[in-house]
Amino acid sequence: MAVRQGPMSENSGFHIQTVIILAIFALVFGLIYFFNKRQPFSGWVAIGYSAALMGYVIDSTRTPSTHIAFIFVSTAMFWIFSLAIAKAIYVRCNAAFPNILVGLILSSAVTGFTVLTFFAPDISIRSVLVSVVAGILLALCLPPLWKAGGRVIDGALFGVIATVATTFVVRVAVVYSLHGLTLTEQSYSQSTYAWIFHFTSGICALALAVVLLYAAGLDMIWHFHGQSNRDPLTGLLNRRGLKGLFKTSTVRSQDSINIRSVILFDIDHFKRVNDQYGHAAGDKVLQRIAKTASGLCQNQGQVARTGGEEFAILTDWIPIETAQLLAQHICDSLRFIAHPELDADHKVTASFGLAVLTDADSLHDAMDRADQALYHAKRNGRNQVALAKVA
Repeated sequence: MAVRQGPMSENSGFHIQTVIILAIFALVFGLIYFFNKRQPFSGWVAIGYSAALMGYVIDSTRTPSTHIAFIFVSTAMFWIFSLAIAKAIYVRCNAAFPNILVGLILSSAVTGFTVLTFFAPDISIRSVLVSVVAGILLALCLPPLWKAGGRVIDGALFGVIATVATTFVVRVAVVYSLHGLTLTEQSYSQSTYAWIFHFTSGICALALAVVLLYAAGLDMIWHFHGQSNRDPLTGLLNRRGLKGLFKTSTVRSQDSINIRSVILFDIDHFKRVNDQYGHAAGDKVLQRIAKTASGLCQNQGQVARTGGEEFAILTDWIPIETAQLLAQHICDSLRFIAHPELDADHKVTASFGLAVLTDADSLHDAMDRADQALYHAKRNGRNQVALAKVA
């Protein structure tokens, strides 16, 4: 990758700026990943920009005497950039990466590059291959973005990546349609193609980095906002998250028989578990109970951990009979959970209180009534479901 008047000469300022930009974004995304390992998206972007930096430096200082190994490396880095960005998008969208398709593309590309370098040398066709393959690899991340596309940032990513991928493919067609396939190893560094290649690569890398950085920032905000609403031990909503869910899901079902209910349950004699087996064992018990209750609720409600051994379920719009059956099903199931940390004959049970949410109720009101029903269940022998009186 050189320029019209020789490498690093007339346009050396642009080259230096591009190198600095690539280095900054590689560092920034690397730091984001370093401080937040749960965001592998940023890690893959950092790999991509590190590869782009290496490839750009090698190609922009290229001369006719540059060893072919360096040309191979710069080409590989260019492809790795596109591949890493595509991988980052697939990770962000929680989509399965098309490993087989990528393998076929890369094997074909490497074969073609080798043939056009050693067996039928043609730098013009080879430069077409390099850009087109990079564009195709980058375009692989468009399908998951299209499917994800409910948020503005996903649409922005789709638009920018589609533009960059198209630029990679179209630029070679534009240059060669104007100047013909006249490149040689000796003329490459001073060619119009090399100048346009570097210029478009720098601009595309900058535009893409800005949108990717914005996406990474939003992901961090969403992640930490979600974490503030989650119980770190069980992964369930906490009390704050439950209140937020209630505020954002108050649209009433059109079916008059469907209502919302609050189910509270409290693990029976949980203090004995902690005292007898230790808090680590108690944490395992809580995690299994949370997983079981959440799995049994499925699409009928959302489980939250509201205290030490206290849990709450905000049901969806379902009949009261269904809510009662749900509570009873969870109650019956909990005592059959195997807890290896406890003695074999130690069964962990829970007591339940259920309250119907009326139109005039706040979540606090319904939880108070459910708590009274829960207290009633405990007084009557525990390991049972009690229904609160309608307000």
